[in-house]
Amino acid sequence: HVREAVRFLDGIRALEAAGVTTYLELGPDGVLSALAQDCVTEDAATFAPLLRKGRAEAEALVTALARAHTDGVAVDWAAYFAGSGAHRVDLPTYAFQRKRYWLEEAHRPAAGGSDPAGGAAVDAPFWEAVENADLAALTATLDIDADQPLSALLPALSAWRHRLTEHSVVNTWRYGVTWKPLPAADVSARPSGTWLVVTPEAGADSGLPAVADALRAQGADVREVALDPAVTDRDGVADRLRTALAGDREAAGVVSLLALAEAPHPAHPAAPAGVLLTGTLVQALGDAEVDAPLWCLTSGAVATGPADRVRSAAQAQVWGLGRVIALEHPERWGGLVDLPAAAADGRTLDRLLAVLGGADAGGAEDQIAVRASGLLVRRVEHAAARPAATATAAA
Repeated sequence: HVREAVRFLDGIRALEAAGVTTYLELGPDGVLSALAQDCVTEDAATFAPLLRKGRAEAEALVTALARAHTDGVAVDWAAYFAGSGAHRVDLPTYAFQRKRYWLEEAHRPAAGGSDPAGGAAVDAPFWEAVENADLAALTATLDIDADQPLSALLPALSAWRHRLTEHSVVNTWRYGVTWKPLPAADVSARPSGTWLVVTPEAGADSGLPAVADALRAQGADVREVALDPAVTDRDGVADRLRTALAGDREAAGVVSLLALAEAPHPAHPAAPAGVLLTGTLVQALGDAEVDAPLWCLTSGAVATGPADRVRSAAQAQVWGLGRVIALEHPERWGGLVDLPAAAADGRTLDRLLAVLGGADAGGAEDQIAVRASGLLVRRVEHAAARPAATATAAA
């Protein structure tokens, strides 16, 4: 410091040239770390002062160790936590379903983005054209002109192969909704206790399923609440719910048929009345302190297979709303149940009562479709790979 230049810059540059990427400062503060950051030529280096002015020594030390650890330095955490009783734990599950959020190894795309169907399936059109000496099919597959010279073949082959590889990777990212039979469904289960059945007022829609009568036939204490589809008065709906429960009763469940009010709301014609009234019902249940699970019934709101189709776009909106309600108010959510027809027959009502009675193996399923084949539940799975030509056209 007295007789020669410190050459701090040269010293840091020499360390950087030697491959040093992590710097621990042993001093009363982080002055040298701040200076050294201006000396390195790359931004990838980590600077961690072990002591900081105005901070507890233990906090500053652990912070520096953590920064070094994230930079790849091996820290003996077992020695650090020795005697503290700390131990490793699994990553947390998804908040409400108590299941792992992350995909299991078996469901992840193959390494390198390979096509789940295998390379042979991807190359099949090319080799079929070659084996059959089909010039037209070969030129169409490679997207080249049959009159082009042979010198154009290699670039075309290269471009075709790259194009298939890209589509193969994209196919591993694609997922779709499927419907699966509900496993181990006990159709003998039946609901009990006090149930609220909320419907649009008479005349709003015809063909309402006789859910209330079916519940009464099983011995449930049913309290019906009919709401005007044109009114979305939150306080008024909450008062109706309190009156229906007589103030001192706890509901075992709530069944909503409001989705069947498909007509546009008079004050908000862009939205079906049933969608807005369903949102009001959820708010009113909270105001009335009714924590019973809410089940929203629809008819023809989802398609469970190629032969099935969505018959009501208005009611399909309730399924979108219901999935949001499930996330924001899990404490008073039961699920969505889609019926095959508004005028439900005895078998459909039996299966619906099985769902309401807890036949879904502990209440884990909240998106269920009642069909002639039985109870179906919604799943997300890998979508079938699309041909490259289809993917190109879509892109």
